[in-house]
This record gives sequence, structure tokens and C-alpha cells, in this order.
Amino acid sequence: MSRPRFVDQLDLAATLTAVNASRNFIVITLTKWGAGRIVDDAKLVVSELVTNAVKATGVTDPNPKWTALSKLSLINVRLVGLEASIVIEVWDCEPNEPVLTDAADDDESGRGLTLIDALALKWGTYPSRGGKVVWAELPVHPVTPKGLPQRRKSSRSTPRPAGGEGRPPPDRALLQRVIVGLERL
Repeated sequence: MSRPRFVDQLDLAATLTAVNASRNFIVITLTKWGAGRIVDDAKLVVSELVTNAVKATGVTDPNPKWTALSKLSLINVRLVGLEASIVIEVWDCEPNEPVLTDAADDDESGRGLTLIDALALKWGTYPSRGGKVVWAELPVHPVTPKGLPQRRKSSRSTPRPAGGEGRPPPDRALLQRVIVGLERL
């Protein structure tokens, strides 16, 4: 990892309100750092990481009883600004690492790490202070002269002519579903 340019962090009670507080922290901090272009991705990542931390160590009842609050844990959200990326770290007191799973279409949860895996350059976990840190690194793409983010070319992409050569035939079943959906509107 390159040398941090910026670092900010926030300690939160491990309750459901920590998710919204962490999103607000991300918006304020990234705006202050001039990295507002990645706020939406960063909010999604921190939401998933904090939700997992609260589920693992906190109080998930929206109306907890006082007795539940007596054993309240803390979580820590840390944001590290690097030269071309940011790292979001969430610490909790549960030492067991999260597991990336394939959620079924009708599952109500289990997609958080899959989303992070899709958005992040890389992510992982490491043990820390009697618990663990789950982290994700998001790219901060340079801006073109027109103000648009400049994307890196994927090693999997192959250049093709803009014309019809090499283009796959249209997916007729997909087009039919789109037409049916539009007709229902």
C-alpha cells in the first residue's frame, strides 16, 4: 500500500444507527478530501461492512431493551486516502472472518461481500486488537479534461471496431422481455 495522504476515523456504537452514521461520515470526509466522485460506491461499501460488523457484534433490534445495551460493543470506521485510491476499514471485536457466499436469488441477505468484491480493487481481513478489520480499496480515477472519470482498461477487454464486425447478434429473448415490460407500463 502506498503512503497515506489522508486518514480519518469514527468510533460508533454497534447498533443499526451506525450504518447511517458511517454513510454520513463517508460523504463528509470524501467531500472534504475532494473525492466526491466515488461517494456512492464508498457509501455502499461502508454500509455493507458496518452492517456485517453490527450483525456480528452489536444490537440489531431496532427497539432494544436497556439490558441489551449493557453489553454494547464498539466498531471503528477508518478511511485512508491514498494517491489513486481510498481504503475503507471497519474494525469490530468479533475475531471470525466474514465468508464470501453465493446468495440465492430469493435470499434476503448474503450479498454484501459479493457487492464489495465487484466494486473494490481488492478487499480482505486481518486480525486486530482482539477482533478483526475488514477492508476494501476503491479506485479514485483521474479526471479527464472534460471532467469525466478516466477508467483503466481491463486486461480482459479487446479492442473492436465500432461497426458491426465482431459484434454479437442481438439477444432476441432479452429484447422481447424489454418490449413486454414496456407494454405493461
